[in-house]
Amino acid sequence: MKIAIIGAGVGGISVLKYLQKEKKLKAEITVFDDNQYMGNGRAFQYDDPELLMNYPGNLISMKPNKPQDFVDWVKKSNADMDKHLDDAENISGNQYFSRQLFGKYMQEHFEKFASKGNVSIITEHVRNVEFLNQEYIVSTQNEKFSFDALFISPGQFGPMDPYQLMGMPGYMKWPYPMHTLEIEENKDYAVIGTGLSSVDIARYFIAHSNNKLLLFSRDGQVQSVRGTMQQISFKYLTLKKLEKVKEKNNGFIPLEELVTRFKKEIDTLNIDLEKLKINRQNPVRAMTFDLKNAELVGLMQSVVLEIVHIASYIWPFMTRSDKAIYLNEYAHVLDAYANPMPEGTAAELLDAIERGQIEIISDMTDVAYKYNKFRIYTKNDEYRVHYVINATGPAKHYKDAVETNPLIANLLNQDLLIEHPDGGFYVTPIDNRVISKDGVLQNCFMLGQKTSGVNFLNNGIMELIDEGKRTVSALANSVQEG
Repeated sequence: MKIAIIGAGVGGISVLKYLQKEKKLKAEITVFDDNQYMGNGRAFQYDDPELLMNYPGNLISMKPNKPQDFVDWVKKSNADMDKHLDDAENISGNQYFSRQLFGKYMQEHFEKFASKGNVSIITEHVRNVEFLNQEYIVSTQNEKFSFDALFISPGQFGPMDPYQLMGMPGYMKWPYPMHTLEIEENKDYAVIGTGLSSVDIARYFIAHSNNKLLLFSRDGQVQSVRGTMQQISFKYLTLKKLEKVKEKNNGFIPLEELVTRFKKEIDTLNIDLEKLKINRQNPVRAMTFDLKNAELVGLMQSVVLEIVHIASYIWPFMTRSDKAIYLNEYAHVLDAYANPMPEGTAAELLDAIERGQIEIISDMTDVAYKYNKFRIYTKNDEYRVHYVINATGPAKHYKDAVETNPLIANLLNQDLLIEHPDGGFYVTPIDNRVISKDGVLQNCFMLGQKTSGVNFLNNGIMELIDEGKRTVSALANSVQEG
């Protein structure tokens, strides 16, 4: 069976690994990606070592059954720990490594499976895919290839441009790779956004300059700080019990049932939700609270992490009205605790805020470029800077991305992809089969952020690995049944 994998980041590598391990398939595999990202993906490309993984290296790996695999690899490598390991102390004993180093680990993991005789590597850009006579015709700028099955793992959408600043001198549409950013002395810099990307920029500025950096957003809220993570097992939100809920509710999982079960999990773990109700729009207070309450905050983060792991098994089976209520009333809880920043990073930010190098400003309303400067408006003030860095993150919807992707554009033009109102494109729940205008495509799968409308909160390493495993299993089972 001839199989194509388009994209060789975490999702594509996972597909390759599970294809090689799948005994039901005899596969000839071709992997397509840009040479710069082949085997590490855009998120873990070469960049400044100041950019840390936000997840502790001692708790994450490319092998779900071996959480220590990355750290074990680091010990065997010749990596410069003064360069790639954050030396900040924290009471939880977490270790934070550079994203660059994790990319090298991914690369080695990829090469282990890519070096087999049944794998071909193509570093030309994929421009189009056509579905003709039950085959997928993959076109690069120079060649065409035919396949029986297709896995599309194209990474995230490009950045948004929420204030229409593209083309303005001094505007940076995307902060990465950050090592190319040369900070000019005596120039004023601002960041739009206060999420994890803005934290990366702040770390870079603290390490490489004395320039003041202003971080703007509507709410001024930063992510929580990583606490003491704990191994927990759900009793009420297990996949087995949720399947029974679906059976009783015509295939749906009611939000009311989810909230009830979530509260039971919280009660079982003795988590004081009232104590966690702090004003996260006050970043100094929030980070200080998190650092002082590592056990409680870490326990809550552990609960949210377990929910993230199973979110793709829940979200597609909620009604549209329940989804709207969740997003309006409950999403902020998961958002705050789902992607915490490293403890040392929070300590650096607090110190820089106290010294006046970093300022986080809320109530942002607009940005304009006038008379060679950017004017950033809040409800009550106007700030003027020379440079603006966009850290609002990748677009959720194709139409909002400022960077066009020829492959995605061509698939849309052929109606092989359909945009999902919740983000990305339609795929079938659980097994990620692409849904076209004419129905479910045979042996065609899509993974990653571009399926987020169905696979909610699926952009983490473990979630992408899970998608890789279950899509390969779906292909193997369909081939065996056929």
